[in-house]
Amino acid sequence: MNALEASTSRPPVGRPLIISGDPLASLRFRGAAVSSNTALGRLLRESPRAVAELHEQEIALGIDVVRACTSATTTRALAPIGMAFRAAALTGTAVELATEAAGAAARRVAVAGILGHTACAPMIDRIAEDYAIHAARLAAAGCEILVACGFEPAQAASVAPAVARLARRAAVVNASATQLATWALVEIDGAGRTPDGEGFEEVARAALDSGADALLFEVASAELGLSVLRRLEGIAHEAQVGLLLSADPSPGDAADRFAPAEVCDAWAASAMRLIEAGARMLGGGAGTTLAHLGALAKLLRTTQRASLLRRAL
Repeated sequence: MNALEASTSRPPVGRPLIISGDPLASLRFRGAAVSSNTALGRLLRESPRAVAELHEQEIALGIDVVRACTSATTTRALAPIGMAFRAAALTGTAVELATEAAGAAARRVAVAGILGHTACAPMIDRIAEDYAIHAARLAAAGCEILVACGFEPAQAASVAPAVARLARRAAVVNASATQLATWALVEIDGAGRTPDGEGFEEVARAALDSGADALLFEVASAELGLSVLRRLEGIAHEAQVGLLLSADPSPGDAADRFAPAEVCDAWAASAMRLIEAGARMLGGGAGTTLAHLGALAKLLRTTQRASLLRRAL
């Protein structure tokens, strides 16, 4: 089976696919001075080895799907640092770094490209065109999966709801048009709504209708994740449903400190609750670092390590 077939079929019983965490938080955890996609775009240009080492460490911790840092390589994301003309080349670089790290692993690791999630959103009349261009670049660079996100959450909250929803659906449509596995990723708040106010059940239906093969919801708590899994049972049908569990934000006076081991262990325990409840994909949401993934890896070592990707891709 290819990646598209793998993401649409119901996986066998066992642990879910493990997805990498928040690249900005993980890079800061490793000492890189990055605070935005703009800074990440510059890092890809000036210090690509730092990104390569991040992917290598993620894979060493047992992830099955590495997310290339392509939210930082769109023309609009690179424009603030005068590198818009390097969008195609840096997209290729980001995917190549992830692909090389995956290829060096002793097991099967898939590479996903991010379509969307830039703080500098496209102009309204250019949304579909911008996503189509970036989707084509991601496919040409060698991604196996496209994670279609639409606008970055803060940007989605600042525009008209209809525009944010248009962007979200345009990302899915253009990702699906490449014939690659398309995973729709949506952040939802404690009430189960997107930043533009759409309920996650409506989002799920729209994403599947637009061509998504799988659904990913970024949630702030295990309780919300459990509710999503339960309430989507009658909507998703054969599509896989996965969750990205965010880390608790640091207090304002501790923004540059890293979560202590007990906090990472608590995050991993919450992630295991989602796995046990039937999440077929599980990854790190906003704020998760290599320490969070490491804590989860320790728990997973005590469970069956059947590789879904080895069977399906």
